[in-house]
Amino acid sequence: MTSRRDFLKIAGSAGAGLVLGLRLQGKARPGAPAEPVFHPNAYLAIRPDGSALLTVPKSEMGQGVRTALPMVIAEELDLDWSRVELHQAMPGPEFLHLGTGGSTSVSTTWMILRKAGAAAREMLVAAAAQSWGVAPDQCRTEKGTVFGPGGRTSTYGELAEAAARQPVPKAPRLKAPQAFRILGRPTRRLDGPRIVTGKPLFGLDVRRPGQRFAAVLRCPVVGGTPKAWDASKALAVPGVHAVVQVPTGLAVIAEGTWPALQGREALAATVRWDEGPNAAFNSRDLENQMRSALQGPADPARKAGAAAPALAAAARVLEAEYAFPFQSHTPMEPMNATAEVRSDGATLWTGTQNPNTAQVRAAAAVGLKPERMAVNVTLLGGGFGRRSGTDFSTEAIQVAKAAGPGPIQVVWDRSDDIRHDQFHPATLHHLKAGLDGHGRIAAWSHHIAGGAVLRSWLEGQKSPGQAETEANGAWDIPYDIPALDIAFAEVQVPVPLGWWRAIEIVPNVFARECFLDEVAHATGKDPLALRLELLGRRGRVKLGGEDVDIARLRRVLELAADKAGWGRKLPAGHGLGLACHAYDRRTYMAEVAEVSVKKGQLQVHKVVAAVDCGIVLNPEGLAGQVEGGVAWGVSALFSQITFEKGRTVQENFDTFPVLRSPDMPRVEVHTVASLEAPSGMGEPPVPVCLPAVLNAVFAATGKRLRRLPILPADLA
Repeated sequence: MTSRRDFLKIAGSAGAGLVLGLRLQGKARPGAPAEPVFHPNAYLAIRPDGSALLTVPKSEMGQGVRTALPMVIAEELDLDWSRVELHQAMPGPEFLHLGTGGSTSVSTTWMILRKAGAAAREMLVAAAAQSWGVAPDQCRTEKGTVFGPGGRTSTYGELAEAAARQPVPKAPRLKAPQAFRILGRPTRRLDGPRIVTGKPLFGLDVRRPGQRFAAVLRCPVVGGTPKAWDASKALAVPGVHAVVQVPTGLAVIAEGTWPALQGREALAATVRWDEGPNAAFNSRDLENQMRSALQGPADPARKAGAAAPALAAAARVLEAEYAFPFQSHTPMEPMNATAEVRSDGATLWTGTQNPNTAQVRAAAAVGLKPERMAVNVTLLGGGFGRRSGTDFSTEAIQVAKAAGPGPIQVVWDRSDDIRHDQFHPATLHHLKAGLDGHGRIAAWSHHIAGGAVLRSWLEGQKSPGQAETEANGAWDIPYDIPALDIAFAEVQVPVPLGWWRAIEIVPNVFARECFLDEVAHATGKDPLALRLELLGRRGRVKLGGEDVDIARLRRVLELAADKAGWGRKLPAGHGLGLACHAYDRRTYMAEVAEVSVKKGQLQVHKVVAAVDCGIVLNPEGLAGQVEGGVAWGVSALFSQITFEKGRTVQENFDTFPVLRSPDMPRVEVHTVASLEAPSGMGEPPVPVCLPAVLNAVFAATGKRLRRLPILPADLA
């Protein structure tokens, strides 16, 4: 069975087989100092001056991996944190799987990086002990220095060449978490000063000798192609050099971004499009198709007990329909890539979550072998899953080939970014709860209809794990209900679909946790009390073959409720709402939102979050992830993408609103101390935020909002 999680496990493995197998002496890799270095594995090098070069095998898009992952190496190696420099891993023999997504960056590299650092530490200690004629266990390490008996000391730089001659330990001894000196302490991002001072770190900052710029005019309807155009209008714009046709449309080549965009605007006025077979696609018809699909056959994602007979025999059946719209990613830095095609190969400079696939697809697009396509990974000005796609980088290499010799940067504007996104799919949800004579839930049904992101990921192929993937967050419902029927009915959509921050878990948990509140209200139970009752006092349970620790989920729910003052008296028009989830059965998250609704205006005042993600590497980074996830979730309550005549109605922030600074709620973060292996934090805060806010709206107003986005009329 192939699911999204299977892909992420593969993509997240950062060349694990090479971790302790690469040993270089003498000249370092290109770009590193030429003098000899200690380079025991693919992730670190120590220079003769004692400074450390750490290689980060994940893409940085604001989640903090270029600080958190180096902290793991530095901890086990006992480095001087002030002397750490970063190197970004690039696709190649050392790094075959650099994919960044699914909140797996830490969990998939945790042990790899610890062993890399610990092995290097043991080799340095062995070199020092050998030179002093003492046993290694008589030595200790701290801040880039080995300390021996009798007050002897040697820096890592002094030991580098001798350490490089030591054998690589096969099973290095790892530190106990209680001995951590770096991990677990609030740590500012290593890139922070360079980012806030505007240093060139992002894809749009790339500048190469002789670089030109391009803007591509694409058909507003997916699958459409240009029939006729007048290039002279674009060429009349000062600074425009050429107009070339590429597979995605017409590229205007210019000496700068502004003339490229101006030339494209002039060209657009002359183009006649063949809009192709999707010109009639619209959101209204799609919703009708999804509603019809909910009445027909569906692929089971999870079945437990006999849900249909239990629903038929129930003393009372509650049911509701929830709707979630298409969503755009809208990272602050729109898509872009710089490319150059030469006689000896090609090069890409781009912010990508998927460097290896970007390399393979770009190479194929211009008829090269992947090893002849160099990919330089820049920082990402926001990813959220959008930069897992490779359409923008493949397009750039195609433009570069068509435009002729020299580097060229293809820039998308905000309209391009929204109109030609790989959208999070719209979904429709039909839920039922069968209650027995005592008001307890005897059966639960959650059927989902919509497009399948996994099919887009597999380029049109249906995976046996499709229903499980698309129903993630629904089939892994953690509550103890005797009979379950969770299913997914696919509805084909003609627009590209892509992973979104917290993927399908967002709409599925939105529907699940809001409907559970409906059940609580209908049975006269407190929403917190009902959840605790359904979680029970269980420990680890099997959900779809994977363990979920219900006690950990219960603990964060109780913690969030306690810190938020659940049950306290609130002013008129105010309400508290809560939700919880075990994200991918790894990260346990609960949130309580406090809102007010006055004169039809919703304000989210505060969100109290409790999280158990195992060992916390960087508390400052974790807090930032929760705050960003809450901002994302609140923003998603008011945004949508709709289609009319095959094209998006929305094309900029005036019609696709995102959260503004004055509307950002206060966020309070509480963590549960744990010695479990660390898990992800980029996505888990998002899914529970939406239902927590909507449940709070109901508590404040008595109005149950079952479809997004929230419109002014919904609160009037």
